[in-house]
Amino acid sequence: MATFYGSDYSNARTAKELLENYPFTAGKDGYYLLYPSGRNNPGQLVYCDMTTNGGGWMLVARSNPTINYGGQNWGWKGGRIGGIQDFSQAYQAGWQTYWNSAGNTFTEFIFGNQRTNFDNTWGPFIYRVSGITYSTFWDSDTQQGYSNNTLKVDTNVYGTSAYPGMQGAVGYTTTGTNNNLYYMRDCCGFAGYGGYATGMSTVYCGANFYFSGPWCGGSTTTNGVYDYNSYDASGLRYGGTAQYMIMVR
Repeated sequence: MATFYGSDYSNARTAKELLENYPFTAGKDGYYLLYPSGRNNPGQLVYCDMTTNGGGWMLVARSNPTINYGGQNWGWKGGRIGGIQDFSQAYQAGWQTYWNSAGNTFTEFIFGNQRTNFDNTWGPFIYRVSGITYSTFWDSDTQQGYSNNTLKVDTNVYGTSAYPGMQGAVGYTTTGTNNNLYYMRDCCGFAGYGGYATGMSTVYCGANFYFSGPWCGGSTTTNGVYDYNSYDASGLRYGGTAQYMIMVR
């Protein structure tokens, strides 16, 4: 079980500030109370990855085959859904409601496979989207390309370390949220590809080039650990799992 680090970090609005203001939290992944509107306002319990790529990442979305929307939408501008410690359904932190509304921003995010259905650890793949101009990303309801790279890869599951083309562009923060997804696509304007609450929706699984990304497995588990399926088609290796997490910094 992840460590709960309590309420001693009231001078931190985001995981990035947590790391900057309390450097000793480096490497200490777990649950923290952050204060998106400042220390004199209510804190929000979140999960922070303080290890990957230098740390300072806050979990904003975690998919699950089960979901209770509770009147909210899934996506960058959606409200809180589920609970951070409730792994029986999909979870969303509500960045729009608690962080954006208080003037917080981010310049990059990471996404990748979940390892299990009982904690917030990463599976075999992590991808990074960086160089985000937040105001453009947030306010312009269009598709946008940014710098991206692969942070973690297992070619025994999915046969390339290259960043998947199908997740090469992001954006549509309003349209995507209205359609209950975190939009990710290769080109050509809005379509229903990206991270839904129940899993990643992509195409090209089993095709003759690597655009799909490692989302071509299902959502089955063995002792709570997702089965990262792999199979060969057209001379290439595919696999992974449909379940994902997204964290911002």
